[in-house]
Amino acid sequence: MFAFLNKNKHPDKRILAPVTGKCVDLSKVPDPLFAKKVMGDGAAFIYDGDTIFSPCQGSVSMIASTKHAIGLMSISGIEILLHVGIDTVNLHGEGFTTLISKDEIVKIGRPLLRINRNLMQEKKIDLITSLVVTNGSSVDIKIENIGTQVTQGLSEIIVEKNGDNNYGL
Repeated sequence: MFAFLNKNKHPDKRILAPVTGKCVDLSKVPDPLFAKKVMGDGAAFIYDGDTIFSPCQGSVSMIASTKHAIGLMSISGIEILLHVGIDTVNLHGEGFTTLISKDEIVKIGRPLLRINRNLMQEKKIDLITSLVVTNGSSVDIKIENIGTQVTQGLSEIIVEKNGDNNYGL
């Protein structure tokens, strides 16, 4: 009857897919820092688009000077690192255009970063993109939709477990 009040799916507290494509386990990322979950647990994405979108409502906590990585703090306290590609730090920002600024408040689906795909293809850059929870020891999360096609802004990737499931509704 009141589908918009689905207590487990409050739109302000979800971590959704930042791109449309295939969601894969972090172990598939050809970088041991991510594959071995040194930075934290999460998921990675293989996609064809040229824009990375905010997977949550929150704020921009960090933008790497090389523009290949963005940190977000969700409103529920989940710290997220979005890291685009393998060895993209070596591009020193070439091929990336940030569309946000540090400390900016973002909603789900806000464009964060644009990628010059032609340049990346010329340089043979693997653009697999990791979404990692960097404060996983202090939040109880579950990773979802590994191994499936996901839709930017619609498919849930991270959900909180054993928390305030009614989110005050």
